Amino acid sequence: ETALTSVYSALRGDGLYQESMVYLPDLMADNLRIGDSNGGALRTEANWQYSSGDDIDTWEEAYRLIFRANLVIENAARFEDGTQKNRILGQALALRALSHFDLLRYYGADYGRNSASKGVPVIEVNEVGKPARNTVAEVYDKVFEDLLQARTLLGDVDKDVQENGPYFMDQKAVNALLARVSLYAGEWQNAVDYATSVISSSTLANPADYAAMWANDADAEVIFSVIFSTPDEGRLGSRLFDINTNRSTITLTADVAELYDAANDVRFSSFVLVNPDANPGDDVYLPIKYPGRGGERGLNNAKVLRVSEMYLIRAEAYTNIAGQDAAAMADLNALRTSRITGYAPENLSGAALADAIEVERRKELVAEGHRWFDLRRLGKGVTRGADCRGLTTSCDLAAGNFRFAFPIPQDEILANPNMVQNDQY
Repeated sequence: ETALTSVYSALRGDGLYQESMVYLPDLMADNLRIGDSNGGALRTEANWQYSSGDDIDTWEEAYRLIFRANLVIENAARFEDGTQKNRILGQALALRALSHFDLLRYYGADYGRNSASKGVPVIEVNEVGKPARNTVAEVYDKVFEDLLQARTLLGDVDKDVQENGPYFMDQKAVNALLARVSLYAGEWQNAVDYATSVISSSTLANPADYAAMWANDADAEVIFSVIFSTPDEGRLGSRLFDINTNRSTITLTADVAELYDAANDVRFSSFVLVNPDANPGDDVYLPIKYPGRGGERGLNNAKVLRVSEMYLIRAEAYTNIAGQDAAAMADLNALRTSRITGYAPENLSGAALADAIEVERRKELVAEGHRWFDLRRLGKGVTRGADCRGLTTSCDLAAGNFRFAFPIPQDEILANPNMVQNDQY
């Protein structure tokens, strides 16, 4: 039990769910931009100027989490089989899978399910060694293996994993993560099935509950979140909005802020503050998705898995299955109806439907760590347009550019002769 707690605590690092897996992917894409008051934080990443000497801490912190998870997994055999062991071991396996998958998203050469390209080292045993990179396909294999085993174990536990809130990986959270991984892998029917298993036992939040989910960290439709209990554990939103000064180190792009129906969409009032300053400079739209509960600047939980993402996953997967556009449209309409007062359902198909789902992912999941990876897996580039100004100096990144795969940290390259750097770094 104690060892498992240490696995969860690793999620709160800057390289994981305090920064790099939350809003950095939006900053490197087109949802967030460098704010006027930025003193240099994350400018290198925002402008795609990183090299192997630049480190976002994801590599180190994800493998630290995997090390801790392995301690639980390796030692589980010493304990009697049963429902308590299932609960602890299942969570450790799920968290190990999450970290291997997050590493693949940043450092993998591509996302192809059967790709023989460079993935990341799969670490199942804690030992001193010099591991080489597994292929992308092998990383997927291990992620799915761990998640499927976790799902089985967590189906037979001694008590409710989430009895104190959605801060632990239960069976529903594992199904949600399986849906996400299946989407990246292009396993469309599996993505539909896993998402459906979550949707069938969940509801989308109504507007009031949805707003409270962000302002006060109410559970609402959260499937799994990383809890930040005190400022000492981290202020997730501190760089996005300062309630005392109306300034943002990192701010919203007009490109995403102006996608919303400002009058009727609860997401606009929950995520966007039109700068009240008379002279806002470039910080016109302030990101208030993590405003800080109880007046504590930036103190919010990181919502890792939510019900709305399952609707978006299922809708996108349906568009890749022949004859399922109507089902995809139904999911898109359901999500929009829960967010937009007076929404009139649409009837789209083909490319127009796929484009609409992509836009809805931007609106729903902004600053939750998806946009950069979405563009990459969809084979698209970054185009910043009028938002490329001020301290954001790099304007376009072509689809397939080598910088979509982050460089392996130089310390790792120097320490491990079997570690191969990503191309062109």
